[in-house]
Amino acid sequence: MKQFEIIVLGLLVFVLPSLETPKTIFWAVYVLAFLVRRYREHGFAFEKQNAVTLTVVSLFLVSLISTLTNWPLQSGLRGAFDTLRYTSLFLCIYYGGYSQRQLKSIVLVMVLGALTGLLFGLIEFTSSVTSSLGFHSAGVTTQSSIYLGLVIIASLGLLVDDTERPLLVTFFLCVSLYLMGIAMLYMGSRGAIFAVVVCLTVVILLMHSRRLILISSSLIIAITVSALFLISTYPTNINKPNKRERFSVERFQQSDSERLQNWHIAIKKLSTGKDLVWGIGPKNYRTIDPADLGIESSFYQRTGKLSHAHNLFLTQWVEQGIIGLLAMFVFFGLVFRRLIQRWSLCRDSNRKWVWVSGLGGLVVPVVAGFFNTPFYQEHAMLAMILLGAMYAETKKLA
Repeated sequence: MKQFEIIVLGLLVFVLPSLETPKTIFWAVYVLAFLVRRYREHGFAFEKQNAVTLTVVSLFLVSLISTLTNWPLQSGLRGAFDTLRYTSLFLCIYYGGYSQRQLKSIVLVMVLGALTGLLFGLIEFTSSVTSSLGFHSAGVTTQSSIYLGLVIIASLGLLVDDTERPLLVTFFLCVSLYLMGIAMLYMGSRGAIFAVVVCLTVVILLMHSRRLILISSSLIIAITVSALFLISTYPTNINKPNKRERFSVERFQQSDSERLQNWHIAIKKLSTGKDLVWGIGPKNYRTIDPADLGIESSFYQRTGKLSHAHNLFLTQWVEQGIIGLLAMFVFFGLVFRRLIQRWSLCRDSNRKWVWVSGLGGLVVPVVAGFFNTPFYQEHAMLAMILLGAMYAETKKLA
């Protein structure tokens, strides 16, 4: 039964960036299989609940209460359902009892799924189906970049692993990092790029490995040269040839202006003093009209709606109130503490790979999300898979 769970989980992470309906089906089958196995082996009795388990459960309960408090919502149950998906993945992997080998195989499939998703996205981009490079089902460019950043750091984790692996796997990881790095730079999401750089810097400083520095330097040089060539060769929006894209000053100025506008709207909404406890409901940010707050927003006039505050903490506060923001802070704080406490144990027990993956699972969505998108959908599911694996493996070292 456990092997069946791993197969379904592998199918989930493979289609996660690319296919919407299969993703939901594989998630449901995986969670159901886990619950059936747990019931057959232990009933519904779990070990003594710890802080991280209670916090993860509270993330879902807060989203549900916020939904019911503000019912009916324009977004319906989508916000609570999205939270259920990523919290359930964390708990299933944390309590799944999977081996290191099984978890590593999931990461390898995760990488293969990202490469396949990039190929799918490239076909759509070059066929003028989309105006920018990204995954088909993992959101717009900023969200796709966060997803890709998570996979890059997880791949780096496998690359720094001390255990023996076939040369073919090492070659696959190096080529994958090269291709994903080019895609990351070509997408041009500064928040995600900065988050990946932060993770890489931390890993290099902690590892003290000349081999890692050599590999990282070689990859960075190769990626930068290749990406700059692509950006200079294809600098414009494929659907709007007169609009310069990628690393243009005009694009940065527009995105920064719109980001500041979104922050202003969120802060103004909070300053009204309404819905401070439970918020306006998860994924209900789109109901905000800046005109009601006395704000004229060029971003709102251009798009006709607001999806989020371009900051995961502001979005969480507006949508799920101070209770939801507190639950998120506590969860991220517990993950940060676990990473600090378990680094030396992971380093000495051939578990550096899972520690690095967990580092990416925290740093990439938080750092990039501070400037871009909230913690939800595909990249939240992927981050919780990595964090659940990190917690499960470091629990064995206690």
